[in-house]
Amino acid sequence: MTGRARAFARPLPGDGLVAQEGELSLVCAAPDAVTAPLVDALLNALQEVAEAGGDGAELVRRAARALAGRAGARPPACAVAGPSGRSGLAVLVSGEAAARVMLADGDEVRVGGGRHEPSERTVEGPVASLELTLGGAGRAEPRLRLASGVVRGGGLRRAVRRPAAAPAPSAPPAPSAPPAPSVPRPVAPARPTTAEPAPPLPPTPVDGVSAAGTEEPPRERVSLIRRHPKRRPGGPQVLGVNCKNEHFNDPRAHYCAVCGISMLQLTLSPFHGPRPPLGVLLLDDGQAVPLEDDHLIGRRPDRAPEVAEGRAHPLRMTDAEESISRRHVLVRLEEWQVNVVDLGSANGTAVRAPGAADFVRLPPDTPVELAPGATVRVGLTRTFRFESNRKV
Repeated sequence: MTGRARAFARPLPGDGLVAQEGELSLVCAAPDAVTAPLVDALLNALQEVAEAGGDGAELVRRAARALAGRAGARPPACAVAGPSGRSGLAVLVSGEAAARVMLADGDEVRVGGGRHEPSERTVEGPVASLELTLGGAGRAEPRLRLASGVVRGGGLRRAVRRPAAAPAPSAPPAPSAPPAPSVPRPVAPARPTTAEPAPPLPPTPVDGVSAAGTEEPPRERVSLIRRHPKRRPGGPQVLGVNCKNEHFNDPRAHYCAVCGISMLQLTLSPFHGPRPPLGVLLLDDGQAVPLEDDHLIGRRPDRAPEVAEGRAHPLRMTDAEESISRRHVLVRLEEWQVNVVDLGSANGTAVRAPGAADFVRLPPDTPVELAPGATVRVGLTRTFRFESNRKV
């Protein structure tokens, strides 16, 4: 399958109608004998704007005109939304419907319907996700997807795709200068040279006896296992050992994590040195995060106390279902061990061991060691995998 992936929404359970066409979304209460013409007009507006390549602002204008014909009547529950400008989102909410817009920086914008007329708003982006709901909407099922059409439901959630920045126009190549005429240079006549004989090599001492016949003092024996790691200091000081190639390792390791040489036959002397990276976190969106320090993962990790106090680096992760808490899970390094700790998140953290088929949900505030190859699920859908060649 090639080309750009189609935008889709995740319907929420409910008794209304949910419609999606490309980046344009609509939810409305189920029609009755009175509201059926209005619902048909809204669905037709969604379809026509999508087919014409219109944006969210055009959909909001069409929906506002349809709702204006019901002046004086109780506002029906409905909401429409779609992209506006480079990174904004146009939203219209009527009656008991509601909209929640999650910005890329983690802030939320909520729009509710007015008591007598719809509420219109253009949310300046960049926008990360959108949620449109009717009263009594249920929880999203992550396996449901709606890219085009109308289904029963109480609302929808979806990620908002941001357009890629247009590449900067390349400057035209500068005209090349005409080649300079070549002028022959005079060549000086070669002068004869006489080769000088190389100095004789000093005689090699044999059995500790110098060339002069005097006995040399015994040289100090050099150990193959250095007392200090060869890498630049940077990580926290931990107890480790060097392989014979001077790579700093976990004292429990059977093989060097850098060169792969066996460490079983070596006489090792543990010492404290700067800990190297323990591996990498491979996120499902393609990011690769080296594990040199603790990382706090969440929707707004920069506001967590662990990050504010300098005890962990922030790693932001969001999803269309809004299932990731602001401060969700901590990847904590202890000596040579990588642990994961759920921080009491609402939708939990689960781990799938290497080779296992199912995820196992973690108890809150309980460190669990990660083995290389383990996959961690954050919230309902997002995942990352821990990989490392530092296997014990």
